[in-house]
Amino acid sequence: MQALSESEEETEFRRTHRNSKLRFLKFRFRDCPLQISLGVLGKKWTLTVLRDIGIYKIERFNRLLESLPGISPRVLSTRLKQLEGIGMITRVEKQESPMIVRWALTEKGYDTMPIVFFLAAYGSKYNADEVFDDKKPRKLRELFDEEGMNLLRRFF
Repeated sequence: MQALSESEEETEFRRTHRNSKLRFLKFRFRDCPLQISLGVLGKKWTLTVLRDIGIYKIERFNRLLESLPGISPRVLSTRLKQLEGIGMITRVEKQESPMIVRWALTEKGYDTMPIVFFLAAYGSKYNADEVFDDKKPRKLRELFDEEGMNLLRRFF
């Protein structure tokens, strides 16, 4: 077993995965980035709120309520505040009477779009019978326009 340097903290993840063989990875993590990311992105409605703001350009609270059947105003308000608090979206206020509030993705929020795209691609492939009228599975490149594909390429 390799000793940790003074700067390396013994985390639960390190302890439980210390002897695991690495597959696909070039190095060991201090903590699980998937688990940490799901702490935010894994909350109900979070990805669909990001999807609607980022892909469908739905920026107003009431429009988001309409686009997300089943979400309560309280839950939507909570998700928007959480996403704003961690820097994924920003509140854009227009000083009119009455004041108009819009929501926009920040760079950090924009960087979640490939996650949304890949989940959509997964659903389009394995749940095509529910997603498409013709029930035919689609590949990633069939789903997204040039701008969407360029966004994905930024990460690879």
